[in-house]
Amino acid sequence: MNEQDLSVINQDKWFKNRTQLFRDKLVKNAKLITLNAGDALFLRGDENTGLYCVINGVLRVSGVNSQGKEAVLSFVTSAMWFGEVALFDGGKRTHDVYAQTAVRLLHVPERALSQLLQEHPAYWHDFGLLLTNKVRNLFDSLEDHALLTAKQKVSKRLCMLYQSSHQSCLPLTQQQLADMTYLTRQTINQILQSLQADSIINLKYQTIEIIDIDKLQSQC
Repeated sequence: MNEQDLSVINQDKWFKNRTQLFRDKLVKNAKLITLNAGDALFLRGDENTGLYCVINGVLRVSGVNSQGKEAVLSFVTSAMWFGEVALFDGGKRTHDVYAQTAVRLLHVPERALSQLLQEHPAYWHDFGLLLTNKVRNLFDSLEDHALLTAKQKVSKRLCMLYQSSHQSCLPLTQQQLADMTYLTRQTINQILQSLQADSIINLKYQTIEIIDIDKLQSQC
């Protein structure tokens, strides 16, 4: 891993707030992997393969029902760590994760994590903080679903994706945004057209470009 890759993963609040010793040991046995757009990283029911952090690109977290309909739950962008749930319960993967774009990832294998925790049991606390951050975000999402208007939900979700990806062009379809906000595609289209008319976003093929993030935040 080069210095540029390290600078990316250090942008994550959880990782950069850990001790230097923890960070060094965590990445010591890590390896870089790459995926092409459309490739699966893992699927629901797969065995635990360890912990991941996105260096660049976007991953899509989703579930599929018996009829083959996909529901997009979230996107994982640069500097975000994930995969810690299976570390705690030893269970299988709970959702499908696909590359939305070409992706480079840091992968810490499950065997290396197990050895690290055997040697340093106190590190369970550090991984616990990673997990609780996800739980807090889940509670925030549930509150937003109950209290925000449709336009506020869409605007806030776009702001979150903009802030996490550090890029203005989001590789996102209207149907995927509808799945993430529990709104119909028709409602999503109406809201996006309104935001575009106000020169806040620009709609492109399977991409939503954020033109004015300040105006978008004012819609939340």
